Amino acid sequence: MPESLTHISAQSVPSHRSPRAVVASASSGDRWLAWTLLGIALPWLVYTRLYFFLQPRHLTYDGSAFMWLFNKPDPSCGLTRTFAWMWRGDLGRAVAVYPLGPLVFVATVALTVYAVVVLLSGRAVHVNLSPATVRLVLWVGLLALGLNWIAKLAWLGM
Repeated sequence: MPESLTHISAQSVPSHRSPRAVVASASSGDRWLAWTLLGIALPWLVYTRLYFFLQPRHLTYDGSAFMWLFNKPDPSCGLTRTFAWMWRGDLGRAVAVYPLGPLVFVATVALTVYAVVVLLSGRAVHVNLSPATVRLVLWVGLLALGLNWIAKLAWLGM
């Protein structure tokens, strides 16, 4: 037996599965996703950056269809103000308005930067997750959103 194989047991045989993440040439789908992310995130980031300038001039949108229909705040209620506070660097007020907001802000900025990198470099990250992992991530995200919403409803006394 070759010496290089004497240190490998049956339990430590190298796996030939594909890696979890790979940087590859951006496909048309990757570029479409990058343009979509930019088309949504950039106006949103600009709007929230200017929120405290626009709000006293009554140039902001208050309320939502959910609030109008059910007289309760929707699950994303407060996210605009949280982003505005994050632009000012006030983490305490951002968390007070929307506890998950700072994480959403960081994720939005990161995805915007990623979209710019994809479009400029022509390279994209392809993540290979099992369906079970995708389901787990979705459930954890939905649970966090639900708990955040329940906390907001309890805090507002609704």
